[in-house]
Amino acid sequence: MSDAPRRSGSPSAVAAQRAAAPAPDLAVSAAPQAAARSTSLGVGPGQPALGGSATARPLGTAGSVLPELAAAPERERRWWRHPAFLVSTILTVLALAGAATWYVISIVTDDSVRVSGLSIGVEGGNAHLDWDGPDAAYSLYAVHGDGEAVDLTQLVRGTDAWVMSAAGLYDDDTCFVVRPSSVDGEVAVDAATLDGQRAQSVCVADAQS
Repeated sequence: MSDAPRRSGSPSAVAAQRAAAPAPDLAVSAAPQAAARSTSLGVGPGQPALGGSATARPLGTAGSVLPELAAAPERERRWWRHPAFLVSTILTVLALAGAATWYVISIVTDDSVRVSGLSIGVEGGNAHLDWDGPDAAYSLYAVHGDGEAVDLTQLVRGTDAWVMSAAGLYDDDTCFVVRPSSVDGEVAVDAATLDGQRAQSVCVADAQS
């Protein structure tokens, strides 16, 4: 007989030996493979980076969705639209209006306005009236022989007036009365009325042609 140890060829003995042998550690052997897969995932061309590497590019676009809006430049205000200019203009207009109103009222209510030196002349068939007095408003009336008074103030130009004969505004028995426009009352040619109204009268019959 040979001295080599005799190998048991029984199947039951082989199964018992395999069961008694320790099982390999699968967790230890799988760890290097998982680490290799995690480091290689997402590094291929065209693949998004899934790892936390500093060199990895994030998903999506890095650009802003909405464009940045620049602030609109402030429009410079025109000088004539400045509040100070508008206020000064309004005050100036009000001051001028007040001065004009005061001037008109002072002329109308001035008791010192008096007609003097009233004269009449006939030139080319037209009657020319001329008188003396301050720069004020005057009224002119034509008083006919029957006492009717016709207002001819629209013909006054300063301290004189032209009455056209062709208009039929007067005849040989007409007299003219000139008085300040501030005076009211009945128009008459008697001396008392004329003196009370600071007026004067002259007749066509007294004209010097």
